[in-house]
Amino acid sequence: MRAFVIAYLASLAVLTAVAIAGSALLFTQTAPESGAAAAAAPHAHNLVRWEIRHLPEKWLYEVGDLFTDPQDGQADDDVIREYMELVRRIEDHERTGRAPEQLAAALNRAADLENRVEDIIEGRVTAVLEDEGLTIGPPPFTDMEVIFPPVDFELDTSPTLLVTSPRDRIERGDSYLLSPGLDVETATDIEAESEAEGDESAIVVQTGGVAMYPSVINSGKDYQDLVNTVFHEWLHQHLILFPLGQSYLEGGDPRVLNESVASVAGRELAAEYFERYPDPTELRRGPPSPAESAGFDFRAEMRQLRLDVDELLADGKVEEAEALMGQRRDEFEDQGVYIRRINQAYFAFYGSYSDAAGSIDPIGPKLEELYTATGSPGDFIRALYGVTSRDDLDAALAAISD
Repeated sequence: MRAFVIAYLASLAVLTAVAIAGSALLFTQTAPESGAAAAAAPHAHNLVRWEIRHLPEKWLYEVGDLFTDPQDGQADDDVIREYMELVRRIEDHERTGRAPEQLAAALNRAADLENRVEDIIEGRVTAVLEDEGLTIGPPPFTDMEVIFPPVDFELDTSPTLLVTSPRDRIERGDSYLLSPGLDVETATDIEAESEAEGDESAIVVQTGGVAMYPSVINSGKDYQDLVNTVFHEWLHQHLILFPLGQSYLEGGDPRVLNESVASVAGRELAAEYFERYPDPTELRRGPPSPAESAGFDFRAEMRQLRLDVDELLADGKVEEAEALMGQRRDEFEDQGVYIRRINQAYFAFYGSYSDAAGSIDPIGPKLEELYTATGSPGDFIRALYGVTSRDDLDAALAAISD
């Protein structure tokens, strides 16, 4: 048993190192003279410092929890409900600047509950993954069946991300993880500096989570979106053990495949989670937006915009394409859908997720077809372990249909 524990912890250590190195390569790789690199550098997110702070914290909590009773005897659902209500209260206080004493009390109480909330969700997510048979034998114990890596995440403000694309086409270029919580003015300045040479489009986006180890999950999400993101980021960590995940750093189709598989499978795993553990928060998104109420089809409109922009760029009409994106952004806002900026980099980033609004990539529909054919998240994921290209995906579809 001692040898197993040592080997298991060693596997986790290797995974952590890979997560740090992979994130560093993925989000900082570029030439030193790049305008985006210069713009990103003062705001770079320190991955190593984050890992040093958070990785031991969770395992110390787990050890301590062996010798203590659950906090205040609260039921798990009550703990989740209270924490999510506190997060909303904190957001309200920070937005309005009112009642600093109440804000301080809410922050302290949320900090007290955070580790237990993470522990509850991690246990429930693990149970769903086990039900789907997503167990493997981590080296050197390949004959054992466990969820690997162990589900581990931190509720925190997730990093922002600077993404670039050439102006004359939509193609994801360099990416940089930036510090969490950048304000709009700083994001706008970073974009302007990145675009100063005139040949690149840039955008700063807020991430919902990042698959370091442990994952960082944005604590500002509502509960259902939070759980979905936990599954999504765990899948990235899990897939790195297989060709699909190992090809991620190549960019292009492997990245789109990886992100899209995590999106489809994460969504379906989250649906199973909530069938087993109904949402206790009673915190739902508000009433339909004016756009939805008026029958405005945002996904269809974004897809058509992407098609129109691609056509203009193919004809060399860069300025016309940019003017159209700005015009449509304003029209979306009039319909109740606020997007800070739409440009080539915006579409390049969200194009990595073939199920996102505005995506025109056939990978998305093919993955949905494969999911229907396999019938379960576990079978769907296993069918894709070795897929690294569009041809591989077509072959997987053909095999499952035979």
